[in-house]
Amino acid sequence: MPARPHGGHHAAAAPRLLLNAQPFGFGPAAAMSILAAELAPGCERLAYIGGGHTLDLQEEPPYHAVHDTTGRSPDELRALLRDLAPRYDVFVTAMDFEMAESALRAGFDVAVYDALTWYWPAVPDVAHEAVLYLAQDFFGVRERVAADPALRGRAVIIPPAITRGPEWQPGRHVLVDLGGLHNPYWLPDDAVAYARLMLTAVRASVPAGLSLVVAASRTVAAGLDDPDVGTYDHATMLELMGTAAYACMTSGLGNIYDAAATGVPTLWLPAANDSQPAQARLLCRNGYCDACLGWADIGLPVDDRAPTPAVSQAISRIVREVSDERHPRARLTSRLAELTAGLGLTPGRARGLTDRFGQGGMHQAAEAIVRWFEHSR
Repeated sequence: MPARPHGGHHAAAAPRLLLNAQPFGFGPAAAMSILAAELAPGCERLAYIGGGHTLDLQEEPPYHAVHDTTGRSPDELRALLRDLAPRYDVFVTAMDFEMAESALRAGFDVAVYDALTWYWPAVPDVAHEAVLYLAQDFFGVRERVAADPALRGRAVIIPPAITRGPEWQPGRHVLVDLGGLHNPYWLPDDAVAYARLMLTAVRASVPAGLSLVVAASRTVAAGLDDPDVGTYDHATMLELMGTAAYACMTSGLGNIYDAAATGVPTLWLPAANDSQPAQARLLCRNGYCDACLGWADIGLPVDDRAPTPAVSQAISRIVREVSDERHPRARLTSRLAELTAGLGLTPGRARGLTDRFGQGGMHQAAEAIVRWFEHSR
């Protein structure tokens, strides 16, 4: 690897940062939008580079510029990174490890935020070359970081990217959060099919007198073409959760920690990717789960320990089967109705995660990035 020029490290008192998020689910993009708000007041320049649905949550301001990479070839992306490198001090990514490698080769110093340190078979290689590895706390994270000598001096364990809000105040709507459906191993049609299946099942179970509010990406919302479906920023999502009678959500870590922040009682929906089943199991095993519905509960188990592409393909097949066949569709609706029947009587158990793992992680991440910049000067 060629030596990095460090041309971005100039005499300014405030950092120039280029942010990025992995296009896998909504968690990385949501984390970057929170981090951007934390960093913006103290930055000379703050920009975002990324594509696809990650752009749904990135806006100007707080960014001075947003570089849309949707549809760019790898060569075009590398050329863009080389062009941008002298203008910034640090490239900060939420889990797009491939982009982080490209940024390193383009001459950037790189900081990596990782919400899934607990999950990977091994810590991503790029973490060992990053100037900062910001590992979000969860079950087993501290032990994993401590066991990796190569992370010493560069790893910072941060709390979840949430701020605990007011006590849950149940209202007259049920929230369905269908975030986390987009990933490189699913076509947009797969995400829309999953969303339509879950929305139909939830709608059939909602008690009389309660309305339905459904959150999805712009692509999924357009595919569903349903008046109850919208795309909301993170602050609005937290408000919708904190005032919902209960929620039915995909079990991505972003949603899990948002449930912790708001205290909304939650049914975790069947998995849409390979990490969600393991997260749901950890919640149940440690007493932080209100209700959980898995594909095995309707007689269609998925081996989530298989490689990610195989898990995604298996889930896609199951979604099509359940959508097309009356009996499995009826089982899904029936089980969902049973599990939500008792929800909403007490605050959600995920609330306890804030006591265990803390809060305000993006504030601490921003502080760590600024500290590194000041030291590096």
